[in-house]
Amino acid sequence: MGSSLPSLDWIALAGTLGVIALYGMWRTRQRTTGAEFLTGKRESHWTTIGLGIIATQASAITFISTPGQGFADGLGFVQFYFGMPIALLVLGVWVVPRYMAAGVGTAYGYLERVFGSRVRWLAASLFLLSRSLAAGITLYAPGIVLSAVFGWNLNATILVTGTVVVAYTVFGGYKAVGVTQTAQMVVIFSGLFAAAYFLVEELPNGVGLPEAWNLMGVYDRTQMLDWSLDPANRYTVWSGLAGGFFLAMSYFGTDQSQVGRYLGGKSLREIRVGMTFTGLIKIPMQLFILSLGLLLFTTMHFRAEPLWHNPAVAKVWAVDPPHLELEAGWHAMQIDRKETTEAFLLDPQEETHRIRLIELEAERQSLKEQATLAVVQAHPGLETKDTDYVFLGWALQSLPAGMLGLLLAVILAGAMSSASAELNALSATTLLDFGSVFGWKEAPSLFFSRVLTAGWGIAALGVALSASLAENLIQLVNMIGSLFYGPILGLFVCAWIFPKLPENKVFYGGILAQLTVAFLHMANVMGFLDLGYLWYNLIGCVAVLLFAALIPQRKV
Repeated sequence: MGSSLPSLDWIALAGTLGVIALYGMWRTRQRTTGAEFLTGKRESHWTTIGLGIIATQASAITFISTPGQGFADGLGFVQFYFGMPIALLVLGVWVVPRYMAAGVGTAYGYLERVFGSRVRWLAASLFLLSRSLAAGITLYAPGIVLSAVFGWNLNATILVTGTVVVAYTVFGGYKAVGVTQTAQMVVIFSGLFAAAYFLVEELPNGVGLPEAWNLMGVYDRTQMLDWSLDPANRYTVWSGLAGGFFLAMSYFGTDQSQVGRYLGGKSLREIRVGMTFTGLIKIPMQLFILSLGLLLFTTMHFRAEPLWHNPAVAKVWAVDPPHLELEAGWHAMQIDRKETTEAFLLDPQEETHRIRLIELEAERQSLKEQATLAVVQAHPGLETKDTDYVFLGWALQSLPAGMLGLLLAVILAGAMSSASAELNALSATTLLDFGSVFGWKEAPSLFFSRVLTAGWGIAALGVALSASLAENLIQLVNMIGSLFYGPILGLFVCAWIFPKLPENKVFYGGILAQLTVAFLHMANVMGFLDLGYLWYNLIGCVAVLLFAALIPQRKV
């Protein structure tokens, strides 16, 4: 998949990112204090808050991995976000006023006001662990893009792109993150709409959006709602409303990378409007990005689909002893699928066409599994999962000069916006929540704040260099969050609802709840349990409350 970019793409890529970075530097050129570098001056407008929340969440992973998720599984992943608007409403009405009244610099400072320093340090420690892992995956994603485009070594590419993002954050801090995220979101939406236009243009004459929708309906990829009560189903209406609600409550209500975005608002009204804006736009945005995957899968019915989208696997497949039988089967399947698709579109009510398309999809999956087994046997350490490369592979082959550069700018802008907010939050939490532990003063120097941000950036790069595509990236980063967010939220729920609970009961309840979630996840991994990871958020939160209620009070 490696190639060299035409000059027009270079202009679009470098020009877009350069303008964003220079704009951020110019807006933050005034000298600031360490505290302002980390948490800002609480002057953000609702548009900055709303777009900042979306931009922090919408990393490069969103634009690389989500179309691949739609390509492979359809629109069902959108159920993951069903609990988010409800959570934002609850937070805006009930939680944000508490944070503002407490006047804290981080969310975890609020816990100390209620329960004391140990609970604060526990919540902050869980955040630092989970967010540093997630930040590493965030830095890993753009490395995939550029290594695929240019054929560069993946680890070297991660180092280069990660260093750029870290330097950008170290220079500007909180304010640079905030003032550039609006521009980044404009670039992101422009690139996504452009990609949708060219995907539709690539469809054959006579095939439009209604025909594509009918075709994808054959494979149930247009089904958005799964009402199943089976807890093993990863994405259902119930897991989205329950697990997704608790995940969103924890992410937006206790994760400093998000809390820091809206606590920088100039007033409670501005924060509430910004959060409402986020809740209204997030589900349609994710649905639109998933739909790009549906359009991409539709176009593969009329053109040659590569057996491997992952360039690393495609490279070794090409030099291995020829797999003539598999290649012939893959080619024959595509010819048959194209002819059957054309017949289906002429007569969508004919059941034999529908049945044949389903049979061909099963054959496609079988051939893919056989090819995967062949690669794993010949190259045991090579990662064969390649849905994260589907959208990028299409872009490299199909977008005209200039548009590919814009799409790459979209992906890298997503990395800049998300990773910079995460690193800023990691630094703020370390200094403000653990300052007394290490003897740091409450008002850190600007130099020390930048050094600490750089340190977290290096740690995140270490995670990125050791990451792998064991999961679709969008699922992996959400799974990492679900491992920690439930217990963290449980600590805050105790503070919000049961502030009279003794500190030691809440502290040990949080530890036991985190161990419970870790045990459930290990049971899942080892095959002893089959539980969708979204439920970790609900279980972890409830476990804190139960353990805090059941643990006997320590006698003084």
